[in-house]
Amino acid sequence: MGSSTTQDFVFTGERVAGRYLIEKEIGRGGHGVVYRALDESTGERVALKVIAGELAQERQFVLRLWREAQALAALWGTSVVRVYEFDTDARGFVYMAMELLEGEPLDLYLQSLESFGHRMSVASVVECLSPMAHALAAARTQGIIHRQTKPGNIFLLDPAPMAGARLMDFGLAKTLDFEAITETGMIAGSPSYIAPEVWDSAAFDHRIDVYSLAAVVFRTLAGRPPFMAESTLDLYHLTTQAQRPSLAAFRREIPIEIDQWVERALAIDAQRRYADIATMWADFESIALSSETPSVRFYHHRHS
Repeated sequence: MGSSTTQDFVFTGERVAGRYLIEKEIGRGGHGVVYRALDESTGERVALKVIAGELAQERQFVLRLWREAQALAALWGTSVVRVYEFDTDARGFVYMAMELLEGEPLDLYLQSLESFGHRMSVASVVECLSPMAHALAAARTQGIIHRQTKPGNIFLLDPAPMAGARLMDFGLAKTLDFEAITETGMIAGSPSYIAPEVWDSAAFDHRIDVYSLAAVVFRTLAGRPPFMAESTLDLYHLTTQAQRPSLAAFRREIPIEIDQWVERALAIDAQRRYADIATMWADFESIALSSETPSVRFYHHRHS
């Protein structure tokens, strides 16, 4: 463990690693703080995720941040957040310098849209989530399972669905040749987007990302997750036992075949689920983009 004099946080005006000038805090979680910082060696602003104080001496938290840095670096060139550096400074702070994003998370965008009685158009969902699908497909080829695909981890850069997006938070990513770092019995992820096998603490593979991305698709189009419940226990029972919900009931402009897609993409049994993100996404696009809506017609016009 760290000494009693270990600094717990970094403050505005301080430097990390002698080059990152802290400007302000922009986010905080249970395992660290994210700051906006000026990289004085390049003149560029970055997001600096820092584990400080006692937590910097805890192997689990450092390994989690290191794993995130490794996963992001492996997926450079896709729509994941870009990582520039991972290291420890002279005071023992463990840090990761990343791309600084301007915009808002998808969950906040959806809440704002829905507060006016609107939902995302079919074409906007395709535009927004297609890069996420490609990033997750690339992750699979690298042996990386994201485990945290949810609206809060999809960041709209404008914010507007057509302006681009980034897939965030690989802190819980499972890399197939790495050891597990979550505690036994710990559910990793956001409840509404967790695959049944994770709820049951069963063995899992990349098909949990298939389930989670499909649940995000459902959320963007229906205005709610696939399953809603008063308690976590009820949500568990619905996710692991209930009939898969109809998406066509919420979006009648989408061909009825979308419900067959939901059945397969959100299948309780992973063996009955889509085998990979690429196939799942190709089927979704084919169904969704056959809709007769102004947004889809405009989409086809832009991509013709």
